[in-house]
Amino acid sequence: MSSFRANLQKAPAKSSRRLWIEAIIVGIATEGILAGVLMLLGNPTAFGPLLVFVIAAVLGWRYGSLRGAVASVAPIGLFVLAELVRVTLGGTGGASPVQALTIGIALGLMIGFVAMLSGAIRRRYRPRPTA
Repeated sequence: MSSFRANLQKAPAKSSRRLWIEAIIVGIATEGILAGVLMLLGNPTAFGPLLVFVIAAVLGWRYGSLRGAVASVAPIGLFVLAELVRVTLGGTGGASPVQALTIGIALGLMIGFVAMLSGAIRRRYRPRPTA
């Protein structure tokens, strides 16, 4: 038995700002990878875009209702902004600016709902710590 006490320090808690930044970066990275893979494959099936809802549910589960919803909707906002810039600079094909904005808003609402729902379910049914 040692005469010295064990130094049992807990890891420092993550700051709120760091959690927000981490959630948004993970959301942008995962949805960006999904979009890149779908563009590379030429979107062979209709099930590829449905993975956006799975990503939203995972983000909501991992980061909570609000952070998960923001992290899953932020990439959609970037995609809509990129489409608006592309159309403004004279890109051919695709949707009109009004259609792109309407699709982005509708998709953002649906994805945000999925992320908030999964975060709320996790918060509701998470086992309580026993101390």
